[in-house]
Order: sequence, then structure tokens, then C-alpha cells
Amino acid sequence: MGQIRIGVYDSDAGYTERFCQYMNEASENAEFLPLYEKDQLESLLASRETEAVLIPEEMREDYPPFIGEIHVGYLTEEPGGEPGEVFRYQDRRSMLQDVERLLAQEDTSVKLLAFLGAGTGTGCSAAASAYAQYLAAGEKQVLYLNMNSLGDDSCIFRGENPKDLRFLLQEMAKEGTPAGAMPAMLNRAPNGVYFYDNETAPLGLMDVGEEEMYAFFRGLIDSGEYRYIIVDSSFSVNHGLMAACRAAEKIFLVGDGTHSSNHLLDRIWKLFGSLDEGLLKKTAVLYNRFHKQYGRFYENPEAPAAGCLELAAPAGAAQIVEMLSEQKALREILR
Repeated sequence: MGQIRIGVYDSDAGYTERFCQYMNEASENAEFLPLYEKDQLESLLASRETEAVLIPEEMREDYPPFIGEIHVGYLTEEPGGEPGEVFRYQDRRSMLQDVERLLAQEDTSVKLLAFLGAGTGTGCSAAASAYAQYLAAGEKQVLYLNMNSLGDDSCIFRGENPKDLRFLLQEMAKEGTPAGAMPAMLNRAPNGVYFYDNETAPLGLMDVGEEEMYAFFRGLIDSGEYRYIIVDSSFSVNHGLMAACRAAEKIFLVGDGTHSSNHLLDRIWKLFGSLDEGLLKKTAVLYNRFHKQYGRFYENPEAPAAGCLELAAPAGAAQIVEMLSEQKALREILR
């Protein structure tokens, strides 16, 4: 397997200790690390200093099979034989074989990630574009959707094909699927990101119902055409954006640490809480262009921080996006 580190967490600390000791006695290529508290598990995932973690199967709902690049395995009470499962009560060699199968799995899931700006000028589009560029550089199929309802004449992704999201929805009504209508509107940036041009104002989106928009996003995800779908928008209350939030795996509220930005973060957080607690569970705050000399973090212990992007040197929009795409904090926003 090569030298790897595997974190092991179980609510029974005694079992955790025995399991790791048992596995480490004869495992030359792997180190099993006992985690006695859930906070230790979270800390290890956040640090990214492990290739995999093993957790009880009842925690499956809260911890998906992949957290960033980290494999998540599930300790089962019965021998199910499913990929990613490790039967608790078997010999060491069989357990190691289960772990090998776990590490051999590839993440083929489609992830929709929504970047929502807490006000204008917070760097939301820069962060979303940089993340799309970073993913595309890793040979991932990335679709960038700029959903600013008033258009965006400063977006770095600008193409010769003027057809926007409203056009796509109209074509979908005829074609039936996003995959069938997509070629008529797609642009592709030199860095490999697919996108549609959003320089004009697609106000027609305001007339589209939330269920229709949600079906559109689910269709995009289910088609499997793209590994990542990046939604970029300043926050506004409209059906399209709410549908994107409902379909998203993660929502990043982008703020810059100023008083007005933090005030809007608080309002968005409370709105999400009143609409759907599920929205809050997948929402984190990403700080962009934040600096200790003039800003402060949003003071809400319930709102997790996805990271803090450093100030970029003065440059053009494309150069700033390039610099942001290389920042460690941005690359690790999915833990």
C-alpha cells in the first residue's frame, strides 16, 4: 500500500485503542492513528494529514466517502462487502485488504459548489473563478455558472458565444436535458473551464420557478458531464439562487471582513436558518481580501470558516485569479 496514515475513530475509546494496536503490530506500510474524541477526527480531517479515516457505519450520513482527497471508510457490524466498508470482526489480513480496496477507490461523484458574495466587492467571483481554474488545472471537467442576476461585465470568463443561462433553460424546454442543450451555449476558457457568457443581464431568470431551476441543476448533476459545477453569484433572494443552494453539496458565503460584509453574512445565515436548517449544515464562510488591519471575522460560533484568502498583489482580474488559485486556503476549502 505504500506508507500511509489512517485515522481511526470509534465512540468506544477502548475499541479504538485495541484496533490500532492490533493493526500496527504487523502493518509495515500503514500507521493507524487512534482518535478518542470527535474533535480529534475533525482536526485530522481539517489538517489533511491523513490518507483515510475509519469511522462507525452509523456516522455515514455525516461523513461522505470522500472528504476532499481523504478516503472515508466505515466500520461495520456485519460483513457487507461493499466498497469502503471494513468489517470489525475479522483477521488482520482481511482488514488490510479492505483498507487497500478503500484506498483504491476513485471519487467519481459530481459536486455542485455555490459561492455567494455577502455584498458587492467581496471578491466572490474572484474566489469562484480561481477555484474553477484550480480544478480545471487538475484535469477535472468544470462548469462555471455565473448567476449574477444583473449580469457581470467584469467576469474573467468571457467568450464569443453570447448565449446565457436563460437561453439554456429555453432550449432545455425543447431538448428535455441539460446535456442536449449545452453545446449550443458553451464557451471554453484557455485554462479548460467551461462556461457561458454572462456579460448581459439575464433578468428572465427571475420568471423561472424554483422547482424548474432545481430540476435543471439535478439534471446537470445526474448527467455526469462535469465533475464540478461552480455557481457564482452575489447573494439575492430569487428562485434560481435558492434552487442552486438546495442542489449544492457545499455553500460558501464570501465576505471580506468589513462591518457591512459581516452584517450581510449574519442576515444570510439567519435567512438560511429560517428557510431550511439543511442549508446551514452545508454552509461555511470563506474570507477573501480579509486583512487584520481593517477587518474582523464574522462572530458566530455556529458558522464554520472554510478558509481565509490572503491579500493578492495589485494586478488585473485574470492575474489576481491566477494568484488566488495557487493559495493553499482555497485549495483546501473542501477540507
